[in-house]
Amino acid sequence: MKRFIFRLKHATPWIIAVLIFIYLFYKYPPAKVIKSLTYVNLWFFLAFAIAYFLFIYVVDSGVMTWVLNRFSYKVKFKDIFLARGVTYLIMILNYPASQAAFAYYLKRRCKTPIFEALGIFLFIIFIDFVWITTLAFIGSFFQDYTINGINLGRMVRIFTVCAYFFVILWFAFWRGWSEIIFGKSLDSKFLKRQRKRRVFYIFEHAKILDYVYVAIMRIPIHLTIIISMYIVFMTFGVSIPFTKILGNIPLVFFIGTLPITPGGLGTTNMAMVELLHRHLRGSIFNSGLITPQDLILAATILWMFVNYLLKAITGTIYLRHVSKDLFSPISKGQEEKIERESAHIGGNM
Repeated sequence: MKRFIFRLKHATPWIIAVLIFIYLFYKYPPAKVIKSLTYVNLWFFLAFAIAYFLFIYVVDSGVMTWVLNRFSYKVKFKDIFLARGVTYLIMILNYPASQAAFAYYLKRRCKTPIFEALGIFLFIIFIDFVWITTLAFIGSFFQDYTINGINLGRMVRIFTVCAYFFVILWFAFWRGWSEIIFGKSLDSKFLKRQRKRRVFYIFEHAKILDYVYVAIMRIPIHLTIIISMYIVFMTFGVSIPFTKILGNIPLVFFIGTLPITPGGLGTTNMAMVELLHRHLRGSIFNSGLITPQDLILAATILWMFVNYLLKAITGTIYLRHVSKDLFSPISKGQEEKIERESAHIGGNM
């Protein structure tokens, strides 16, 4: 029964994603979505997709290398680059499992404790989440986010205030601000136990400047993600004001980070269609054969498909050059425990 629940937990996000796509294709006929794909400049699209993938891959690996060297054991960029490539293959189906596999690799290759490695992944995801929240907050002031009577901009601003309040409490807890302010620790027994958990090792030792350094290093990734959709639409021969991209894309990916579906499948596509279709312009819509909604849905599906394909190809190639044993569990029965400790939201980043 326990195993069934464990598998159901992993299957549920995929089921939800399928249901969202069924709804999208009911609303926007597949024939029109397929017709929209015929307008893409495929070579331009593929060239940009590959450049985008490689840039994110290199920067992500570089940041990971810096953080591991700063807080854990010394590692080489080559090792992290190779491991990240292999785990891309696993990430397609199960992000927590890819984190676990990465942790096993670091344990065997670099002697990094498994839960310490998971903590480092969580540290980077925490910073990414703050970035996405911040960018969505800034964008909320430049656009009208009212959809079906719901003011999404207001919701984002409320959420951001709550998120930043949590961030302040998070810093206060790990940096011991209660002792500075009140002269004594306010930790309960539960909180003291959390401090001792190896997965939170990095938060116990990271200073404010460490958060700032990593946040700065992640800027190229987030800016590239935002700008990418502007260029993707260009490959289809349509245009959209750049200000609309800056104002809406952060909100799209803010919605996509919600751990409802794997990698934001479905939720991101739906948000992109709803928020951007009124701003898309192009002569290809004059004939009435397709609508901006059809094209946006087609573009986002193609973009996701190519990115997943590149991850699969990269993982398959690198797996031929490294022992599979480096990514297998350290001991039987430990898989589920380590996957539970992994950050499930990271795959949606």
